[in-house]
Amino acid sequence: MNQRPRHPVAAGATELAPDLILRSGRVATLDPALPEAEAVAVLGERIVAVGSDADIRRLAGARTRVVDLRGNRAIPGLMDNHTHYLLGGLDSPEVGVKVNIAWAQSIAEIVEAIRRKVADTPPGEWVVTSPMFRGALAEGRFPTRHDLDPVSPDNPVYIFQSGKNIIVNSYALRMAGIGSDTADPKEPPEGHIVRDPDGEPTGHLIAGAADRARLRWWEQLGKPPKMWDFLFFPQEKQIQALESQGRTYLACGVVAVRDMGVSADEVDAYTAARQQGRLPVRTDLVLGLPARYLATEEVERRLREYFGPKQAIGDEWLRLGGLKLVVQNDGWWAYSPDKLRRFVLEANRQGWTLAIHVSSGTAPEATRMVLDALEEADKEAPIGRRRFSYEHGFGLTDAHDVARVMALGMVVASSPLLAYFGAARSFHMHAAMGRIRLSKEAVADPWTRAAHDWGLPFRDWLEAGLTVTAGTDNPAVAYDPDHPLLGIYHAVTGETLAGVLLPGKAASREEALRMWTINNAYAVFQESRRGSIKVGKLADLVVLSDDVLTCPDERIKDIKVLMTIINGRLAYER
Repeated sequence: MNQRPRHPVAAGATELAPDLILRSGRVATLDPALPEAEAVAVLGERIVAVGSDADIRRLAGARTRVVDLRGNRAIPGLMDNHTHYLLGGLDSPEVGVKVNIAWAQSIAEIVEAIRRKVADTPPGEWVVTSPMFRGALAEGRFPTRHDLDPVSPDNPVYIFQSGKNIIVNSYALRMAGIGSDTADPKEPPEGHIVRDPDGEPTGHLIAGAADRARLRWWEQLGKPPKMWDFLFFPQEKQIQALESQGRTYLACGVVAVRDMGVSADEVDAYTAARQQGRLPVRTDLVLGLPARYLATEEVERRLREYFGPKQAIGDEWLRLGGLKLVVQNDGWWAYSPDKLRRFVLEANRQGWTLAIHVSSGTAPEATRMVLDALEEADKEAPIGRRRFSYEHGFGLTDAHDVARVMALGMVVASSPLLAYFGAARSFHMHAAMGRIRLSKEAVADPWTRAAHDWGLPFRDWLEAGLTVTAGTDNPAVAYDPDHPLLGIYHAVTGETLAGVLLPGKAASREEALRMWTINNAYAVFQESRRGSIKVGKLADLVVLSDDVLTCPDERIKDIKVLMTIINGRLAYER
């Protein structure tokens, strides 16, 4: 079978002949009309033919580049449903503004990396890091100011422990005005100041306690709050960050991402990168209103007075994709129930598509509270066709809640790679996490913690009819070009670094592949342009070193990306 080009191609013609032909491959198209093919032809940025070697070879002209895939598996370009693309790029050593500790698996490694950065940093200037390795640390505990102070006596240090929690040294604690007599934040955003046996802060600030510190630091810097992180970097450094992280994505077969919770200056950096031709991968920007720092009335006012575009605006490379909302983490509430309800109602009235980070699995009441608010909003202005997303998928395990998500037309934006690594920390560092109250409520045992925090019941969601997408939360977990399909491995086996959390709940190979491709395209209203290998769609393809659809399970995690093609051009070759 063959899908014919939409324009006439005469035998021997060159002006309309394909620019590129990929032949002698095993092409998984994800197009129901032609699931498997041997060859693909590309003209410009579009796919113009898909079919057998014999049929596609006849289309070649004098200037057509023909690439022999040598029987390797080709798939549509992968997409990541949940990243912090720009923040991840700022972690890159080649950009040089942060300390990258993403793969540091001991406190000793973390401290040594910070020591080296301090040596090159003027006194008084901030030293900040990437997120920590999401698995367990060798010492079985988290770093504290006692580890950091000896190597950073004259600089504030900020370790990005996770999205809401940070670890800082004594210098930064003093700048934040946090001491032994500082009370934990009790009202949302609620949180916890970790203390040593003498009642002194250890430097580990959980949820709202970290928010309190960031507010003080922004005041000192003369900067406004934003959703993530707290430092602001020059636009040229931000564009370099997009280039660096984009190269990593392409090396892992990722051609498109959503960046979740971007600020105004970050939108400007993306726009400049696009204008300068320096944006390597397709990006949907999900805007971030720093609502947890604002009074409820101020949140409503900003939503009403915002006059810019909301979503589905842009071109093939850069688009706006809605608004991010974070409700709860590990039992720590970012909003009161009233503030949550009013945020959801007003955002819906203003036509926003919401991407909602609901909770971890230890707080099912957060799921019910969010769904209650969405159902109330749906009665005012239907959301069913707007593709709201339930971010990460953690905590969505109750069959009744799954049915409610389905009825609202929501997409489940799962995070398999985050689950793969995160389960190890929850299991192997259970006691340490309990001592510092990383979760607000006590969890009985390490296995329960790991399963509640990180279990993803793919089979339940798929059988309920939900559209499920997949991604990473990068840089909460880092991409590894030597193991780019670890997320797919988790989705089809259930394996994590702590073992299988939810037996019998895995996805099939094709279901998992669809999560990273056509389902992700659907979630951002792009299913007619990308996500499958089909005539007329954008020429985004990936060639793999092994067949992800047929190889033994254990080989999936070792598959490499041999080639990434985006917009019809070769962007990466191993």
